[in-house]
Amino acid sequence: MVKSAFLLTGLTTFAHGQSPAGNSECPCLIADYFEYHDNLETAADFEKKVGASIDPQQYGIGCSAHDADAHHCSDANDCTLIVPLPPECDKSYCKRSWCFVDPDDCSRLHNPSTIFKNRHYSYATCGELDSFTHTERLRHLRDRTFQVGYGSNSGGWKGAYNPAGSFAINDQWTGPTVDFIRSAALEGGFYINMTQPPEWLRNNSQEFFGNSNFDFCVYAVSLGYLDFCVGSFSINEKRSSVTTMFELTNDPVYLITYVDGSGRKTDWESFSTAAVTIFQPFTAMAWIMIFVVCLPLLGMLMFFHEYGAPGSAYPRNEPVLVERENAHGRTSTKLINRPIPLATHMLNSLYMGILSFFQGSYDQSVVSVGGKLNLLAIASFIMLILAVYTANLAAILTQDANKTSVDSIEMAVKQGMNFCAERKIAKIAMESFGVDPSKIVPDPIELGGDGQPGFNCPKCNARERIFDNMRQIHNDPLQYCNVAIASEEDLDTLHQSRDHCDKTKIGESIAYRSVGIPIYDDKDADALVSLFHKTKADGVMTATLAAARPKSQCPETGGEGSALNIQQLTGVWIITFLFASLALLVRFMPCPMRCIGCNKVRNTDIRKDRKVPLHRYDQWGNAPPNSVVVEGYRYDAETNELQEVNLGAAPPLAQSFSIKSSQYDFDCIVEEEVHNDECA
Repeated sequence: MVKSAFLLTGLTTFAHGQSPAGNSECPCLIADYFEYHDNLETAADFEKKVGASIDPQQYGIGCSAHDADAHHCSDANDCTLIVPLPPECDKSYCKRSWCFVDPDDCSRLHNPSTIFKNRHYSYATCGELDSFTHTERLRHLRDRTFQVGYGSNSGGWKGAYNPAGSFAINDQWTGPTVDFIRSAALEGGFYINMTQPPEWLRNNSQEFFGNSNFDFCVYAVSLGYLDFCVGSFSINEKRSSVTTMFELTNDPVYLITYVDGSGRKTDWESFSTAAVTIFQPFTAMAWIMIFVVCLPLLGMLMFFHEYGAPGSAYPRNEPVLVERENAHGRTSTKLINRPIPLATHMLNSLYMGILSFFQGSYDQSVVSVGGKLNLLAIASFIMLILAVYTANLAAILTQDANKTSVDSIEMAVKQGMNFCAERKIAKIAMESFGVDPSKIVPDPIELGGDGQPGFNCPKCNARERIFDNMRQIHNDPLQYCNVAIASEEDLDTLHQSRDHCDKTKIGESIAYRSVGIPIYDDKDADALVSLFHKTKADGVMTATLAAARPKSQCPETGGEGSALNIQQLTGVWIITFLFASLALLVRFMPCPMRCIGCNKVRNTDIRKDRKVPLHRYDQWGNAPPNSVVVEGYRYDAETNELQEVNLGAAPPLAQSFSIKSSQYDFDCIVEEEVHNDECA
């Protein structure tokens, strides 16, 4: 004991803040212990493994960096000079403290010595990380040959795939998992021997797990017939209970539904929804404010500013050609200026205000100063309203392209929908979200299933059956479903081949499906797990997944620049053809019914008067460039006279049209009897 005390007090290098004797729950052994309980290897063996400059009697006694001067640390990387030492440094153990411990008296991490027989060492009791064991494990993998089984995944894109199926021994294996294992083998310097599990184990595997080839591979690994398997293996409680499962990645699970959210609506509901879409950019009160208040008010203000102004679109009078036939059948013609009713101007101002909204501009001629300022108000109002309307309508239409009937699994449950899912995902839905088992489509018995909620039959191709059995509306809940719960990679794979493009994931992921590979629990398991962790941390798995991610070939259904279908534009068709139909209706109405703002003229004698307006105006109240010629005369507004016209000598650029007053029907001219109303 005196010798032990002397040795411990003579040490000068140990972990900062830690006793040189180690932790009290895992004390360092003293030299006396080895004198009576162990035999050192020969001096030659020790010198070969450790070095001649190190005293074997003090090696491993007390917390100290015992390997700092060992010859296997002579080629230590430069990282050992970094303070603090990085954990990933290959030979950082050369600078770390450790000591020998009694495995029966140590509750801290410890491992058997690679130099001395029956000795155990611990870095933990000295407060250090055990990087030596990690480094030795990786070194131990070099030049090893492992028996590996390859399982071909039936779906997704993150696993391992071979046209010959699971356990094929050829060079046609592809997939991110295959690439990851290949990179790990190159990093660790080991070899892979593709091996099939012994077929005679299959019956035992089926009794314990089931009929899956992947369960068969896990079973063979758990018994040591394979060192590990390659593929995308779902990590579950049963598999993890029989062998080590290294997690490669996790796949998010989503609620899957139809892109078109109107799937559960009737045809009339879908039509009515699409019809009102065009009005959705503004609320009902906003539309009332625009069409009942703002546009009429601005139009009436324009009439107020322009009424009676010279050259304006709102004159007080208009010239009219009057033909009068007396009792003797003689006809006389004269010009008169007829007052224009205020109601006519007011209706025109209202029409022009509404027309300006649909046309996007106010094209009426404005001559007064007040009218020009009011025109700025109209133009700015139209510009801003149309800009906001256009932007909001575009956003609504493109959002509707991706609109779904539900936005969460809770909403689907409330709406009474039923679900399609694989067995393991169905369990998540029932346990985590309270989905009634009767709402999950059962495993098809006719295809070898057990009739329980969720697809698990080996012959039904469950990963695709989930999507194939979706129906927007159905009456067979034992076969079809409204929505599905599936992994994102399965949907990605289908979209790559332009299948099920009418389906999409919604909301946040509702769960994650952990996938990895099974590893045999022997002395190499920790080494393989360490190597796989290192390879994964180096970004190899992330890179292989990014390179293999499939690109959707489905047409875009939303977002910037997306195409809108006919149904989405239903409101446009309704508005357009409504106005066109009204125009046709007015065109074929009897003339008196078309008269708006007519002059009421009462004659007391038996005479017939026919009045023909000599000014024509377009939809904005502006005079057109052509002239009106009546019975060979053209009206001259400057002289207020009729001038005889030689139509044959009219210049080609002087656009004119000639009519007979008896045929004139442009403004609803009617021959009037006594007490008749006249449309002029």
